[in-house]
Amino acid sequence: MKIKLNLSAGVADMEERIGRALERAKIHRASQIEISYGTQAGETKKRILNFLMKKECRDLYDRLVKSKDGWGRIFIHFRWR
Repeated sequence: MKIKLNLSAGVADMEERIGRALERAKIHRASQIEISYGTQAGETKKRILNFLMKKECRDLYDRLVKSKDGWGRIFIHFRWR
């Protein structure tokens, strides 16, 4: 199962929405979450990555992949034990 999350620069509750997506992935044993935030959103990317690097979030996922093509996507991969 893949979970897709679309975030734009004007979203105020960004951390809350990412937290809900992580919980949903945990419940449904999703294989990955795709977070798309737009092509010209550098500050948004920093906010997302800072939230995902917190200890309580980092313990949930296995791997984090950032798109290099400039499409503004982050992939969070899970390996459930």
